[in-house]
Amino acid sequence: MSPDVKNKIVSTRISSDTYEQAKNNLAAQGFTISEYIRLSLVQAANNHGNLLDFSDAVTAKNETETGQVITIGSLTDFDDWIDSLKNPS
Repeated sequence: MSPDVKNKIVSTRISSDTYEQAKNNLAAQGFTISEYIRLSLVQAANNHGNLLDFSDAVTAKNETETGQVITIGSLTDFDDWIDSLKNPS
């Protein structure tokens, strides 16, 4: 292990719902959020595998990078749609 271990702190902002869902899903697999993030960063640092290892993600990434996207609504529309998923009528 390198002597630089535990010298860097990484933080991010996510919704409470995303945090709870991730925490529960990872716990079911025996991981904490910190462990998962640490393992993901180690994989990214060592260039192990493709982090977008499913075809839809790779296709979407390529389309975005080459400008093959269209705007289908505003951020407010998206927020409203997400809220409707959380609170179906």
